[in-house]
Amino acid sequence: TMRPVSGGLVIPAGGKVALKPGGYHLMFIGLKRQPKQGEKFPATLTFEKAGSVKVEFAVEGMGEMGSMDDHAE
Repeated sequence: TMRPVSGGLVIPAGGKVALKPGGYHLMFIGLKRQPKQGEKFPATLTFEKAGSVKVEFAVEGMGEMGSMDDHAE
């Protein structure tokens, strides 16, 4: 069951959280168009203490999972 994380997702300083199917993930709502497989698009994540961090998302097919290093800016 998908549901918002109440109170946000806590990531300790120097810690990591994996965003992946079946676990924590981002849901984009209100997109102007459906992203297509193979595309990349920029976004900004906003953290309570770290501020804004620019990231680039790579659109992959269902079941495909590259390493997090493949998508770092």
